[in-house]
Amino acid sequence: MMIRENRWKMLDNFKRKLFLKNELKRIILTSLIKNTNVPLHNRYFAFYNKSKLIRASSLNQQKNRCVATGRIWSTVKNTRLSRFNFRTESNNGHLPGFKRASW
Repeated sequence: MMIRENRWKMLDNFKRKLFLKNELKRIILTSLIKNTNVPLHNRYFAFYNKSKLIRASSLNQQKNRCVATGRIWSTVKNTRLSRFNFRTESNNGHLPGFKRASW
């Protein structure tokens, strides 16, 4: 049986790969839909094809998950770690450029 965090990480990686695969197609279809110089039946066809794309391939479907634990909430963008892992890793000196504040 697979651990819950590993399933989340695998699903997140799957969504990111889908996004990279369909990104160019989505951009082209969106530009065709918004272009008023294109005939209406072509714009409608582009809208239809865009609606048939997998919803998980959208950028909005991706979550900022912690790389270590798979936690969604309170992740640090620079390191993609949750605040708990970020704190322990920076205190141990494993993250270059980060250190404890002392004044």
